[in-house]
Parts: sequence; structure tokens; C-alpha cells
Amino acid sequence: MLPDARLGSCSLDCIGSAYLISEGSSNSPEEEPTSIETQDATNSEISNRKRRGKAKALDKGKVIEPIEVEFNDRSQPYGKHAARFATFLGVTARELVPLTVPSWTGKALSDEFKTEIWKHITTYYIVDERHKKVIFQRMSKLWRDHRSLTLKEVMKQAELVGLQTAAAMCKPDNIHSMDEWLSFIKSRMTPAFMEKCEKFKRMRERKTLLHRTSRKSFACIEDELKQKSDKPDSITRCDVWLHAYEAKKKDLSEDVEDPEVVKQVKQNMAEQVTSQTRSVNDDAVSKVLGPDRRGRVRGYGFGALPSKVDGQTFVGNKVTMLENALSATSRELQGLKMMVKYLLARSDEGEKKNETSSSAQHSATESAESKKINATVRSSNNDRAESKKRKLKDGRVGGSEQETSKQSKQKTHASIQSTVKEKEGGSEVMFVPSMKKLHLLSWLDKDEKIVATADLHSEDPNEKVHSVPLGPGCWKVWVREVSHDIALFRPTQEFCTLAAAKGSTVAWPINFIKLL
Repeated sequence: MLPDARLGSCSLDCIGSAYLISEGSSNSPEEEPTSIETQDATNSEISNRKRRGKAKALDKGKVIEPIEVEFNDRSQPYGKHAARFATFLGVTARELVPLTVPSWTGKALSDEFKTEIWKHITTYYIVDERHKKVIFQRMSKLWRDHRSLTLKEVMKQAELVGLQTAAAMCKPDNIHSMDEWLSFIKSRMTPAFMEKCEKFKRMRERKTLLHRTSRKSFACIEDELKQKSDKPDSITRCDVWLHAYEAKKKDLSEDVEDPEVVKQVKQNMAEQVTSQTRSVNDDAVSKVLGPDRRGRVRGYGFGALPSKVDGQTFVGNKVTMLENALSATSRELQGLKMMVKYLLARSDEGEKKNETSSSAQHSATESAESKKINATVRSSNNDRAESKKRKLKDGRVGGSEQETSKQSKQKTHASIQSTVKEKEGGSEVMFVPSMKKLHLLSWLDKDEKIVATADLHSEDPNEKVHSVPLGPGCWKVWVREVSHDIALFRPTQEFCTLAAAKGSTVAWPINFIKLL
């Protein structure tokens, strides 16, 4: 294990110069063979087939603008810079951390050294501090993968040219001691370590279903599916998993067939009820492939934890439910607004019509009332004259005449104004019937629906109904019988419905009054 001082010096040497990421061969210079014989043996045994090689850091010292990387809620990078950022993390881990370090955890790497690595990353990319833990975990995995591939190459070359030469050829630049490098290689050749390697090799052989996404991460696939969907929140783990593992057509004419596992997942998704929960524990992928391994979630890539995914799923379901409730409430509110607008328009239209016909109706009503009163007075006068003649004939005039006149007047007054006590808002008032019977029609329906029977009290716009002026377009009526209870056209503090106002006065629009 390297001491901290040595790791610190390595970080200063490496971080002091800028790294730009590109594709190509390693930036480390090739090891010169120790002899011509060794070089000839290597050339004869090693294949000359051109390979991709390692990603390398070019243009050291060139100043560039930091690139902003997008991250999702699981601290996974996505977007157009995600692949380049992943390559940068791999190169940084390979160049700055020696392979002889036991691990990234514990005290193998000092906090100062990790701080220098983070400064190096934030020099070239704009990354929030909250993603630091997941980024370091990702770099640790990339570093372990690089160490495994390097040791595999050393073992392969050792069979051809010997361990000493193979170690010299594959030694990284950040390992300065050849003895340390050889000691590390020999520690990976012990029987216990080889047994562990065989175990993991058998585990990898059982994995026959491979994704078809190339270098595109699951987070990038999820982002693309959400951008193409009309409902981004409806994209689930199953959609991302299917897109990664289903067969891809190179052209439209090509006929491809999905693996059997993919077919089963599609069938389960088709049978699944859309209203069910979107938990990863009981979705189509879990039903076909079984529960996820501890700390892993299929279809979401590196960094997705079951606890975090379930929490996000629960919050997403809750937000969806609240959005649906808000949408329903908005639709109801919009409907109420349209109804109020319609009712106001009908009320304004009725008031305009009533203004033109109210004066004519009022004069006609007054004329009819005057005729009735005159007829009653004439009848009373006739009765009084006949009574006077009878009394004169019988010789009884004097005091009895005054009594008869008084009774006749009282009878005439009773026939004209027979007073009736009614209740209006809890207090007793005097109501004089106008001899007009009315049918009140529903002001909420277009059809002439009779809702109550009433008597006309007043047509005067200045008359008050429960301390509020009547105004134009309405009559003041006494509600007698209610057949259908509806809301009052003009609610008061005492009454809001027609049934509650039975036996009292209310304001009712003239357009919805029918004379009997």
C-alpha cells in the first residue's frame, strides 16, 4: 500500500496539468523491450489486429470552459454530455489512482487526495456537491474494472513472454516501483484469489441476456423516453428495461425477434392494470426475473438504490393523484364559471325585456285594481242607500242611521283590505292580497317548469324585500305552495331556497312568472 505522502505527490503531478478526454490509444508511452529477442518474440505472438485502445488525455495545459452536466434525482448524469463525463471519470481514476492501492474505501486514500480529485473534476465540469458520493462510487467501479483488465492482460502476456517482461510492458506510469508492481501481481496469482476469480467467472457465464444500448446509459434512455412521451411521468422502470434489452432493427425490412424473457415482460406489462402501483417490487420485470439483488435495481443503472427508487415512486404517485384532483377541481370550477356567466346573461336579457313591459303591465294592473275598488264602492253605496230607505220607511232614522253607515264602511274596508299577518324574516308584517295568483317558474331551466304558487305583493321597484330594494326586472311575491325546491333568484340572510321562504316574500324575475 502506498503511503499518503506518495499519493499526495502523485496527485500534484497529475492534477497540475489539464486533461481533455478523447478516444484513442493510451497516453502512457509504450514500454521499450529490454532486448531485440524479446521484441521479436512479442511481435510474433501478439496479434496485429487494430483495437480501440484506452481513452486518453490530450492537450495538457489547455484552458477550457467548464461543461455543465445534468443529473437526475438518483445523481445519474444524462443528456448530451453524459457519455463524455463518464469517460472523463474513467480516465481520472486510471491516471490519478495507482492500481496497487487496495481500495477507495477506508484509509487507503487520504481525504486530502480525494479533495484534490474533486477539484480536478470540478475544474472541467460543473457538478453539484450533492452528487459527489455517487460520482466517487462510479469512479471506484471504473477503477476496479481497469485494474481487472490490466491484470488479465498481464496474465495473457506472461504466458508468452514471461511474467517479468509482461509486468514491465503493462506497468502503469503512476506506479514508480517495479518491485511494488510485481508484488501486487503475485498477490493476484495466489490459489485463494484464483478461486475467487473462477467463482465470479462462472457467475458472468450465467448472464446470457445483454443490453443493446452501447455506451448510452439507462439514465439517458429514460430521459429520451420522457422527452418523446406525452406523459413523461408515465415512464416506468419496465419501459426503460424493455428499450435496453429488446431487439433492435438495423433497417425497416429486417425481421428481428425479441428474447424469450423480453416477450414475457411485454406480456406481463400488457396484462398489468394501469391503476396499480408502479413499485419496482411488483412490476412486470420483477415478476419475470424475480426480486432485484440487494442494493440493485434493474433498468435504472449504476447509482439507483431500492429505497431511493421506492421513495421517488411513492412521491410520484402522490403527485400524480394530486394533479388529477386539481385537474378535476379546475374543470368543475370552469363549469361553475360558465353557468354563472350564462345565468347573468339571462338575467340581463330578462331585465331589458322587463323594463319595456313593466310600465304597461303596471298601468294595466292599476286600472284593473281601480275598477275592482270602484265596483266594490258602488255596491257598498247601493247597499247603504237601500238600507237608508228601509229605515226611513220604518221610521227609524237618527242614531240607527249612523250605526248602519259605520257597519257599511267597515264591510267595504274589509272587502277591499282584508289584512293578514305574515312572517318576513322572523318579524310579523301586514300583507294586503292583490287578488293576483301567480305560478313561479324555474329560473334555472329553459323549459317552463312550475316550482311554486304565489300571490303578487308589489311591482314597485322601490319596494324592499328583506331590507333590500326590489329593483327593476323583479316582482315581490308571497310564496304559498312549493312543488319543486330550487335556489332563490336573490338569496337573503334568512333564506337561500324556495322551500325555506314558504309563507314569506321573495324577489322573483318577471320573465319566470306566469299569471293565473
